[in-house]
Amino acid sequence: MKIKITSLSEGRHFYNFTESVEFLELPNEFFGNVHVNVLLEKTKDHILIKVSINANRHCECDRCLREYDRSFTNEYHMFYISDIQNKKLYNEDVVTVIRKDQDYIDISNDVREYILLSVPMKNLCKEDCQGLCPRCGSDLNFRQCICETEKVDPRWLALKGLLNNKSGN
Repeated sequence: MKIKITSLSEGRHFYNFTESVEFLELPNEFFGNVHVNVLLEKTKDHILIKVSINANRHCECDRCLREYDRSFTNEYHMFYISDIQNKKLYNEDVVTVIRKDQDYIDISNDVREYILLSVPMKNLCKEDCQGLCPRCGSDLNFRQCICETEKVDPRWLALKGLLNNKSGN
């Protein structure tokens, strides 16, 4: 995903890219094409790009283990400057120094990184997923299991054991 910047006039420019997940070397759980929309603003001091990314991924719910597909979106912006002296004027996370004679900006690696950053730490098939019963393994999203759910305070377990022994005599 290269954007030609030589002889680019100052002002706003729009670009749309569609690339395969294989081209971006994304992990196997991603599928289809990645859609990228770019707004480029060129001034005499810098080039600012604002990028919006959309990708699809096969997921497994962390609560119920059901497989589902999900669309992920992420956005980022980056300043490209050619004068290294001005680098301190920008947040170091969003500035890249380029050569004055550079022909293009390649955003492929940044797009790949931001796609990977958009994956949540916890994958849920739905916000209110009930998960699996820890005893019988039933999917609680589809049916209520009949497992005993009585919670016993562990401090009373010794007394309950005494009661069971007494009734057995």
